[in-house]
Amino acid sequence: MLSLSSFTLENNNKQEVMLTLTWICATFVLQISTNNLFTSDYHDGILEQIFVQPLSSRLTVAYKIFAHWLLFGLPISVISSIFSFAILGNSIEHSIAVGVSLLFNTLIIINISATGNALMIGRNNLASGVSQILVLPMIMPTFVYFKMLTQFENLSLNIYTLLITMLIFVVLIVNSTITTHMALKFAVEQD
Repeated sequence: MLSLSSFTLENNNKQEVMLTLTWICATFVLQISTNNLFTSDYHDGILEQIFVQPLSSRLTVAYKIFAHWLLFGLPISVISSIFSFAILGNSIEHSIAVGVSLLFNTLIIINISATGNALMIGRNNLASGVSQILVLPMIMPTFVYFKMLTQFENLSLNIYTLLITMLIFVVLIVNSTITTHMALKFAVEQD
């Protein structure tokens, strides 16, 4: 956590430190939670059944990742927004910006972590821990971007930036879903 927070902490005010630590803790929680996203399905043979069904297996993989985000990423974002407003005393606009930008970033973190963990399906437990470490450099740009999004004073400028962010994230989500699908299919075919 300390090495990641050094990327964004220029001046050490309480609000900035708490925001950075919130983001880092959310990242680690999401990475750990996606560790077993497809592992139990792989060991139970459910992944084989998903790829055999006539229903699109890509949609099933995307649905599972999206449901995981709804269960973990959405509550973390809402709680962070409330925490920013109620505890840290930020303005309502800044708290909303924190919540919305963290909402998009948690979606990206879950997608990238799911892809990294899908590449390690069928390996030993050490490999799944290694995948979390290897995925961390790909998550770092979202960390820096999250920091930039929360520094805007004008909410309307922040909304335009968030719209551009959503477009970039949609492209990234589609690519990571396709990559996760291919990795899972490869793992199933190797057995």
